[in-house]
Amino acid sequence: MRQARLRWIVGLTLVVAVVAAGCGKASIYETGSAPMAYDAAEEMLEREAMPAEPQPGAVSADATGAEFVDRMIIYTGDLSLVVKDTEAAQEDVVALAEDAGGYVSNADSYAYGEGLRRINLTLRVPADAFNDTMAALRGMALEVTQDSVGSDDVTQEYVDLESRLKALEAKAERLEELMDEAEDTEAVLAVYEELSETHIRIEETKGRMQYLERRSSMATITVRLEPDELAQPVEIAGWRPQGIAKRAIEALVGTLQALATAAIWIVIYVAPVVLIIGFFIWLLIRILRAIFGRRKKRKAKDAEPEATPAE
Repeated sequence: MRQARLRWIVGLTLVVAVVAAGCGKASIYETGSAPMAYDAAEEMLEREAMPAEPQPGAVSADATGAEFVDRMIIYTGDLSLVVKDTEAAQEDVVALAEDAGGYVSNADSYAYGEGLRRINLTLRVPADAFNDTMAALRGMALEVTQDSVGSDDVTQEYVDLESRLKALEAKAERLEELMDEAEDTEAVLAVYEELSETHIRIEETKGRMQYLERRSSMATITVRLEPDELAQPVEIAGWRPQGIAKRAIEALVGTLQALATAAIWIVIYVAPVVLIIGFFIWLLIRILRAIFGRRKKRKAKDAEPEATPAE
């Protein structure tokens, strides 16, 4: 009797938790959650399809602006700058990022001539310094060959995650109470399994929220520094002698490698095989000559006339 009553309490609590989770829009789409009544799930879906009445604790899209005065926007920038000296410009870009309260998260370079180097930098700067930093970077260049700015508003996603987190924490709190009240081992294990799954989803939701907070607080700017056209290698009407000479050397080296490879195969593989086959052919010829030579001698001997006695 007590076991049946406890199972009835567990089932009722799970249904209440699922309905509470429906207050957060994103929670309806979670998969692999704890067992819940199919009737309750269908009712939630129908409620999602039609205009719903305001519910206590629900966060609507209209409330977003009131709850978040500063919207959560992820800013990204992409610049290709032609500069006189790329290494000197790199030092200026690093100093600019640090002065803005940011840092360089990644840097790589490519040398393609005497003292010539292309440099790629990835900057992370505070979001409120994004526009000023982009303007300062443009001012460093002799020419801006690429300039793009992107933004991604994640405010609504953050609000949905916050609602989901509240529902999951309420569910976890109730499950912990049920564990304390449970007296049957089987019921305790069932509640513990559901509680563990709920804690995992809480951590995942918190992790996503922290990721959005970091990305929206620090903008990302990719900067490519290219040397001035006057300092680049000689190029006349699309003809670059340095590049042609390089390709010719590469072709020569490739040909020599192919010849060396062929010689190794001939010495190690082809020559022994040819010798072995030639030996067997020579041996076969010798045998055939010996056989046919004996036959010829016999025929010649048989063809000689018998000597007649002298008178």
